[in-house]
Amino acid sequence: MSPGDVREIGSGELLSHGVHVVDDRTRITATQRTPGPVILLSMQGAASELSIDTVTARPDHAVFAFVDAARLVTKEPNGPWMPVEGGLVVAPPGIAQHVRCAGSWSITAAYVPRATLGAFVAALPASAQVLEERRPLDRAMQAFVEQVLAVEDTATATERYAIERLIVEMSGAILLDRTDGASGHRSPHAALRDKAVAVIAQQCSDPALNPARVAREVRSSLRQLQLVFAEAENSVAGEIRHQRARLAKSLLLDSRFDSLSIEQISQRAGFPSPISLRRALEEEYGATPRALRAHREAAQRPQNETADR
Repeated sequence: MSPGDVREIGSGELLSHGVHVVDDRTRITATQRTPGPVILLSMQGAASELSIDTVTARPDHAVFAFVDAARLVTKEPNGPWMPVEGGLVVAPPGIAQHVRCAGSWSITAAYVPRATLGAFVAALPASAQVLEERRPLDRAMQAFVEQVLAVEDTATATERYAIERLIVEMSGAILLDRTDGASGHRSPHAALRDKAVAVIAQQCSDPALNPARVAREVRSSLRQLQLVFAEAENSVAGEIRHQRARLAKSLLLDSRFDSLSIEQISQRAGFPSPISLRRALEEEYGATPRALRAHREAAQRPQNETADR
């Protein structure tokens, strides 16, 4: 079975995701799908107590968890039990909670690599938030994750990549939207820059993306947007090039896209030519496209040789 397939998992694999069922007599149904570095998880049960510690189990992942429960109380380590309403848990550093659920409950979660979210916000929040109000994007992401987990067909490499990208983009947009509204200490210029970076991260694969279009997307004049980026010693065009290089690097380091030529990689990442791709990668990472692929293959070779033994 390929890593992209949907499958039910037991308590052992749940533990690997940082979820421990305190009472072994509790019956919990859990399903996972792993389209690349993103992990999708669904759990359902009744009258349960869980110890959740994704901070230790998945330190490189942020967690976006949609919780539906009749009654829920939680507590942090050494803290008091506190009643909470079901809602969206946005936890960039992960979740470390004891949870007690009364009645039937369900949790749908996406574990998203923290590194991918840096394209959406300048700095990830240091604490988790429980957001009782569901916004349209929140509901859309929950429905999408649930649908992906409900389809049992084996996903192709292209489908797994598309699912992963959509989850990352929805997570990043939720984080940007909620962080922008919750952090009053962020200056208007910083908030505008964050929105522009998010637009660029989502649309950088479009070769037609340019600074003027980014300005229109964030409802700013191009001059104002350029000044905002200059304050951070950057430029709109430079950020577009950076995000395209980031996307190209991720494609080059992903074995699912080994069949793509360097020219095809440059097209998928929004570059006008392989030469511009090469220049951007050398500037950002000090490596050529072929060198990045060769380094990844060399790193994987010892693992494959060990597995063969």
